[in-house]
Amino acid sequence: MNTNFPSLTPEDITRIGQETYLNELKENLEQSHLGEYVVIEVKTKKYFINPDLVTAIQKAKKEFPDSLFFIVQIGKLHTPSIQQKKESYAWLF
Repeated sequence: MNTNFPSLTPEDITRIGQETYLNELKENLEQSHLGEYVVIEVKTKKYFINPDLVTAIQKAKKEFPDSLFFIVQIGKLHTPSIQQKKESYAWLF
């Protein structure tokens, strides 16, 4: 287990997942996987892509059975504005 992330809250997972998606994955994934789902294991930044949400989650759970994930439909998450940051988080379990 990565000791840099001893215990992550859902808010931490959301923050790290959004940063990872927006800063490292978004541009590349939107070119070839628009509309599909990406499931990000935020501790390792490993991600799983599939057009079917359930299948994407199953792939991630197979490799990381005890992890919580940041999940987004590719192309649906944009750089959050100040107003959006006040609204609910964009994570699923």
